[in-house]
Amino acid sequence: MEFGGKQVIVLEAGGYTAWAVPEAGGQLIGLSKGGIKALAEPASWEDFQKGTTSYGLPILFPPNRIDGGRFEVDGKVYQFPLNEPKRFNSLHGFLHKRPWEVVESRSDYLKMHFVGDDTTDFFENFPAYFEAIQEYKLDETGLSQTVTIINTGADLLPVGLGFHSAFVVDEDSRVLLSVGRRIEVDDRMLPTGVVRELNEEERGLREGGLDPMAWSMDDHYTAEDLEINGATFHGGVIYRKGAVVTYEVDPFYRHWMVWNCKQKGGFVCLEPQNWRINAPNLAALIGPDSGFDLLPAEESLSVDAHISIDLI
Repeated sequence: MEFGGKQVIVLEAGGYTAWAVPEAGGQLIGLSKGGIKALAEPASWEDFQKGTTSYGLPILFPPNRIDGGRFEVDGKVYQFPLNEPKRFNSLHGFLHKRPWEVVESRSDYLKMHFVGDDTTDFFENFPAYFEAIQEYKLDETGLSQTVTIINTGADLLPVGLGFHSAFVVDEDSRVLLSVGRRIEVDDRMLPTGVVRELNEEERGLREGGLDPMAWSMDDHYTAEDLEINGATFHGGVIYRKGAVVTYEVDPFYRHWMVWNCKQKGGFVCLEPQNWRINAPNLAALIGPDSGFDLLPAEESLSVDAHISIDLI
């Protein structure tokens, strides 16, 4: 099977089907069960190319925006391309645009990796040595995802990780999400420094569910666990016709973005990310609240997530 002339890996197990395109950012693009598609899928390769982050589970490394594309760690300067030039920001990093190598593939399991070193085309911008691994496993409970980042260099590795997770919604959908407080952003989509309580409408995200098309969303939040059926829950739940889709993520993800493509497209992106927008440049100002993580040399970090589809 091919998509845009690139190899597609199909996983099937436990009543679920998933498909990924390693050459297209290592992206898992589809997940379905019983005819219900959990993730937004492109109708064609041409549609996919118009906006790859609007489909499936694009990896963001680092996630979101960095002011001027520039930050510094221990005297080492990182200068990312300004791929959002009107706002003078870099956006979403490199890995969702690069081919990944398949390490292992079975009917129910896929492992891919990407090696970053002085041979990568973005080493000038991100002079770091690392390995990134994505693993996907299907069984009767749904899709399990593990992402591992390994620092193979001698310096501290800035680790900003997120996913632009795009979920199908319909006119009757409601979304619960483990948001805490609203992080206000300016017209460049950078934090203003104001972090406020949720307003009455936003509280629907935590209490009873919110219409994901209630307004044009491009909103940033801290993460705060929900309690569902007496258990702690860190993630999102999408209630829709014929199914309940549950997206549970690792507590490592301490922030969320919520984006609904200006209320068009029939999907909402529930985007977990460890750091706040522009975290490398906020760390000195707000400390741990920035979520800015540094991985020591020769150490690794693994982060999990899970998606299930319950048919109703």
